Amino acid sequence: MKDKLKLEIEKGVDNDQKVGVSVNIDITNSEGSSLSGSVLLVEKCNSYEILQEEVSRIKEELDTLLERSKKLFEGEAEEEGPDVNEDMSAKEIWDILSMIKDPEMILVKFNSLSHQKRLEVADYVLAHCNVFSGPGSIFSMRYNSEEGILE
Repeated sequence: MKDKLKLEIEKGVDNDQKVGVSVNIDITNSEGSSLSGSVLLVEKCNSYEILQEEVSRIKEELDTLLERSKKLFEGEAEEEGPDVNEDMSAKEIWDILSMIKDPEMILVKFNSLSHQKRLEVADYVLAHCNVFSGPGSIFSMRYNSEEGILE
């Protein structure tokens, strides 16, 4: 089977003479023709650690997509309700998450946030909410502080 995604790594030197790496993706159709040319997937990073963080973020997003898709294939409808986004405060995000009845949906929505926003929400929950009952209890039991995700 021919690869439909082609990753390209571009190395360049900026004005400060630092090496930078960006990642582009070439999306092709079943005949192998490029659909839209190359699309920037990860902006230029000046260190391996930054690149690793960006790739990890993409992996997390893909894992979240898989988890959500699994529920659809199993015939479970996704819980409706307001979505969470990066522009919301940690309190606003937790207010929405704590109203969700399905613990797996809390996991999916929480893990769909950026690493930094997840840390902010976790700090808010662990410092200001009752973690002994209700959604706070679920959060505290499933929160992986090393990775910053719910498991």
